[in-house]
Amino acid sequence: MDSTRLSRRTLLGIGASTLPVALAGCMGGGGDGGEDRPENTIWVGPDNQLIFDPDSLTVSTGTEVTWEWKSNTHNIVVQSQPDGASWEGTEGGESNTFDTGYVYSYTFETPGTYEYDCAPHRQQGMVGEIVVEE
Repeated sequence: MDSTRLSRRTLLGIGASTLPVALAGCMGGGGDGGEDRPENTIWVGPDNQLIFDPDSLTVSTGTEVTWEWKSNTHNIVVQSQPDGASWEGTEGGESNTFDTGYVYSYTFETPGTYEYDCAPHRQQGMVGEIVVEE
């Protein structure tokens, strides 16, 4: 037998021993040390990634959505929203950022799609959307 080839038993052993590690990232609260995420909560910059997690969320009218900062120097700047809506994003506009531990909530009353981003990380693709259905 060629010494560079692995036996079926060796391959099965390798697969069985790596499966728990491979699945570990798929389990738990997703992304932030296995922390459970409350319903309608978006993590801002989890694991120092330049993302909103999830980046899209669908809710019913009258639902409060909460953003929790998991890393530093982020904000929420509204880029578009339905006619009649008045969401302004985080306080202070594009130049004001917030750090780990900051929590921001908003109750969406007007149906439609709301698009937002993090101003300091817009170019890196840190964008999100909320879809509000009746």
